[in-house]
Amino acid sequence: MTRLSETQARELGLLPSRKKRLSIMPKNMPRKYAKWDAEVTPEGSRITIPGELPSLNKWSRWHWTKRKEKLDNLTGCLRLTALAFKMPLYERSQVLVVYYFRTRRRRDPDNYAPKFILDALRYAGIIAEDNAEVLELLPVEFEVDADSPRVEVWVKERV
Repeated sequence: MTRLSETQARELGLLPSRKKRLSIMPKNMPRKYAKWDAEVTPEGSRITIPGELPSLNKWSRWHWTKRKEKLDNLTGCLRLTALAFKMPLYERSQVLVVYYFRTRRRRDPDNYAPKFILDALRYAGIIAEDNAEVLELLPVEFEVDADSPRVEVWVKERV
C-alpha cells in the first residue's frame, strides 16, 4: 500500500491547502478551479492537469535547465497522481490529449504536439514507451473552458 504524505496530497488537491499558493499551480490560475484529478475505468484512464501548458514554440525556446525543471515537476505530479489513483502501467497505449483554453482564439495543432506530456507520462510510469511501435497518438483536440483551463489526457490499452 502506497501512502502519500500530507504535503503531496495537498499538492494534488486531495486535501485543502493551508498556503496561499502551491508551487505546482500556475501563477495566473485561481486555486479554486485548478485541481489534479484522475479516473481509472476498465476502458482506460483520464488524467486532468490544471492550467494551460506551454506550446511547443514556447518550451522549445527555454533554456535546458528550465525545460528539465518543468518536466521534472510535471513528472512528479503525474507520478503522485498515478500512485494516488492506483493507475496501471500501459504497455501498448493509445493516448488522446484534449487542451481546454480560456479563450477561443485560433491555435495551430502542430504547436501543441504533446511531446512534453508524453515524456512526463513515460517517466512517471503510466505508459511503458512513447515510440511509434507501442504508442498510438490520436490528434490533439482543442476546447474552451474559461473558468477552468486544463489539459485532459486519456490513456487506454492499445488493441
